[in-house]
Amino acid sequence: MTRGRQEPPGTSGTTGPPLLRLINQGKVLAVLRAGGPLRVGELARLSGLSRPTVSHVIDQLSEAGWVDYLDRAPDAQRQLGRPARVVRFRADAGYVLGIDIGPHQTAVLVADLDGRTVGSARRITSSAQDQHQLLAAVRSAVDTALSAAGIAHDAVLSVAVGSPGIIDRDAGTVVQAPGLPGWTTLDLKQQLRRFFRCPVLVDNDVNLAVLGERWRGVARDADTVVFVLWGERVGAGICIRGQLHRGKGDAAGEIGYLTVLGDDDGAQPDDEGRGPFEREVGASAILRLARTLAADPARASVLADRPDLDVPEVFAAAGDDPVAREVVDTIAVRLARGLAPLLLTLDPDVLVIGGGISRAGPRILDSVDQHLQRLVLTPTPLRLSALGGDAVVTGAIRYALDDVQARLLPSADATDPAAGIRQP
Repeated sequence: MTRGRQEPPGTSGTTGPPLLRLINQGKVLAVLRAGGPLRVGELARLSGLSRPTVSHVIDQLSEAGWVDYLDRAPDAQRQLGRPARVVRFRADAGYVLGIDIGPHQTAVLVADLDGRTVGSARRITSSAQDQHQLLAAVRSAVDTALSAAGIAHDAVLSVAVGSPGIIDRDAGTVVQAPGLPGWTTLDLKQQLRRFFRCPVLVDNDVNLAVLGERWRGVARDADTVVFVLWGERVGAGICIRGQLHRGKGDAAGEIGYLTVLGDDDGAQPDDEGRGPFEREVGASAILRLARTLAADPARASVLADRPDLDVPEVFAAAGDDPVAREVVDTIAVRLARGLAPLLLTLDPDVLVIGGGISRAGPRILDSVDQHLQRLVLTPTPLRLSALGGDAVVTGAIRYALDDVQARLLPSADATDPAAGIRQP
């Protein structure tokens, strides 16, 4: 049997001033989500509310479907005498869906309202020839993930999608995405709303990656985080005090179009949509440089005469092969020059490098760090992504959870009495 959506009936008929009631609900829910399950008395002490008020709030939240009582207390809370009534937040009252759509694969995660993964699926998309094939792969991955978790589509309360390119978030459209066939100008939000009754949020993939890394990666709770996605394409996500910095046109972090290396044509894409900086430090640039240097007959190299050469092999050879070492060092210098203006402007707590090239490991990180720190005034810690290929889809889950919190759950700092517990 699949688990369908719980339909909270709302708070009609409750007593007390609406704003005060909402604030009290928010306090209890915040304490319960942070430290639950808890007894009513503990909820009263931790929330600063009276026990009768807490009991009344629990009744309201229970009626709406967000909390319930456990049959018995957890072992650590058992005591002699009359059994304590223990309340828990119902993380299974609904679910969120995160989707990462990329040129090589699509990843889907399903999570409960505590952010625990309950289902997942992946589909290879590198062979997709147009938007229809790509959307079919997305739909297949979504259906597989929900089916594996035993969850119906209408149990999903929010969907967040990460896509390469420049995104019009209000419209949910992909304004520009050169790396995906037929993806530019696609109304992605509308396409996905055919599958769900809940809101569908569409954002740039690197923006979601920085959220994921700050939530569950190497940048947990850092004040200012810069995440650089480094692969064939290059882009940055910026998070300041827990909030994404997007810029006026949602184009903040598009460092692939930097011209710091002296490109006379300015921030113009090539025939494949790559910007000047991407053409100097992306995966194609690394392979091009490696083949050029290895072709010199005066320089023996394991990289020579390798039409199938890939980037991991170049970095793996850098320990013993002088040509590979020169490639790594040259690319590190270029990347450092592009990242330095970002660090001088933002002075972040941490710079996280993710994407396909980051899987080369500490060697490339050390090389970039060596050159970068000479170009900035204060040192910035560099870290490889802890989430790897799951950074975007993890950030999508975080984004969807924030949407549920903002739309459906009461808040302790609420200012609008009409924004109480709402039906999905």
